[in-house]
Amino acid sequence: MEHDDWLEHAVRQTARAPVTIRRWFPMVARKVGDDHVEARIRLLAALPDRTEIPGLYRYGDVHERRAVVLSAGRLGVDDMLLDLARDALRSNDPRLVTAAADPAVVAALPDDEVDQALMKVIFMGIPTARVPALVARVTPLTSRRVAGFVLERVCAGREVAAEVWQVIDRYPPVAELEQIREQLHADDPERRRAAAGALARRG
Repeated sequence: MEHDDWLEHAVRQTARAPVTIRRWFPMVARKVGDDHVEARIRLLAALPDRTEIPGLYRYGDVHERRAVVLSAGRLGVDDMLLDLARDALRSNDPRLVTAAADPAVVAALPDDEVDQALMKVIFMGIPTARVPALVARVTPLTSRRVAGFVLERVCAGREVAAEVWQVIDRYPPVAELEQIREQLHADDPERRRAAAGALARRG
């Protein structure tokens, strides 16, 4: 069976007998190839209701879980999909974290959870360019939190990515920035080096 024919067959069967998606969903990558995310979302969209979705996420591999989370943009975010996206945000897999930063999901999250998600992205070293919906929700508190993270890194003598400044400088926090500058005169040479490097990356 050709790839397109297989997918159309799977979509029809899913619509008629939702439980069969448990068979089709794991097979998608092997049957469809590079378009497996979109194909999985098509299968999810064919479901007459969403009762099968939590199980597909719970027992799926990272690619299957990622497709479930990304389906929020097509299917619309309800409490169930939002809970699954929150689970993805708690994971340590950058593929799941960035998938859960889908604009439809981010729009449904309160500010504090958006901040937590963005902080995790920065902590994990995920480029913020991959999560524009999170960056768009930056508040003055977000800027202070990220500046506090930079201060912690500097005090530990560790480097920070240049892109943190696009978050911090949305609402520059005076006190935290001054504390970072003070490390230029710290007794510890590693702190001085880290502070100079961080501030130089501010551009």
